[in-house]
Amino acid sequence: MNKSAYLNAMLKKSIILFNNNGFDLSGIKKDLNLHCLDIKQNCDGYHQLTQNNNFNLSKENNYRYYPNRNIHKIVIDSKIDNGIRATETLIHELCHAVQYELYGDDCRPHGKEFKAIASGVGLDASISYTPALPALEAQIEDWEREIGTYPHPTSMPKKMKILEVIGELVLNLLFFATFLFLTGSLVFIITESIIEYYLS
Repeated sequence: MNKSAYLNAMLKKSIILFNNNGFDLSGIKKDLNLHCLDIKQNCDGYHQLTQNNNFNLSKENNYRYYPNRNIHKIVIDSKIDNGIRATETLIHELCHAVQYELYGDDCRPHGKEFKAIASGVGLDASISYTPALPALEAQIEDWEREIGTYPHPTSMPKKMKILEVIGELVLNLLFFATFLFLTGSLVFIITESIIEYYLS
């Protein structure tokens, strides 16, 4: 399973979460466009409202126009290294989609309306990055047991990192000591050769 497949599986679970908490996503779920990309900005994800202009070329070569429809583009940063954080970010961005559907552009992106939606689905809206509250975190862990773990290398334990740093330091010291020994030996041999040459 790659990251996109994981996030799409979590999207299906999240839609049920929203529906169960009074935020019906049935009307917009076909308009949710989810991506997992390397985001250059300093954020874990973003929601962007775009429009899809559907034109269809019929057999008679006439263009039939279908009205614009809003597409909720959700991007999750591929650098996120664990499933809980990735899913929290997905749910956070879904809150923005719900906020737009309910209020349009008439309120601030992280204002009271957004916070009410985020709190309603189990995010801690008092913190800017809206981590999952314990009940939602447990729910995400249950989902992950069903769909599989987030496909990202596990981070190295702190003790292992310290041992790795110490190992690198020891190797560098050994290399430096060997370099000094060989340089000193070479200087000694050259000096001895020069002295012998002049003495003879």
